[in-house]
Amino acid sequence: MRIIIADDHALFRGGLKLQLQDIAPGADLLEANSFHQVLAMTGTAPPPDLVILDLGMPGPPWREAVADIRHLWPEARTVVLTADDSAETAQEALAVGTHGFILKSEEPHVFAAALRLVLSGGIYFPVSVLGHRPASSPPRAPRPLHAITERQKEVLGLVAAGCANKEIAWQLKLTEGTVKLHVAAILRALGASNRTQAVSIARGCGLISA
Repeated sequence: MRIIIADDHALFRGGLKLQLQDIAPGADLLEANSFHQVLAMTGTAPPPDLVILDLGMPGPPWREAVADIRHLWPEARTVVLTADDSAETAQEALAVGTHGFILKSEEPHVFAAALRLVLSGGIYFPVSVLGHRPASSPPRAPRPLHAITERQKEVLGLVAAGCANKEIAWQLKLTEGTVKLHVAAILRALGASNRTQAVSIARGCGLISA
């Protein structure tokens, strides 16, 4: 596995490298300190499997840079790291095709779980960010479809059918741990506190049949 860690603070990159050694043992870890450096790597081979990007790095505007990275490395999983917890930033990151949005204030175990989810094909966007709106903003209807993958829809359908994680894992040929990560991501995406509530919300928005 090839991973690019892009952040303009060397100390922070060092901390990420230590965590990634536990999450993806043996991975080839590359470093960059600006969007320019990341974009300069797009002509090299092999392409990365995962790109972790700090939105506050020097270089072109992050929206343009991330969109270019997604275009040039379409198969790479792309995760942004930021101290900006605004809903607008999260929505813009989702719109340019990122697979994860992780706040720098998160606990290490949350960061690790989010990366594992992304690497397994899921999408991680905390509901606490996507659901936040300034008091003066008009309320908007939630749009969970944007944050749920096709695999997670399959998992959700089996949850709705009353299947336990072990049975879902057997039917979809996944590990039980991966199923648990998918279920956790589904709960976050739908803003649900448990499986029953997630199924109810999903049926209400037409994500699964009644």
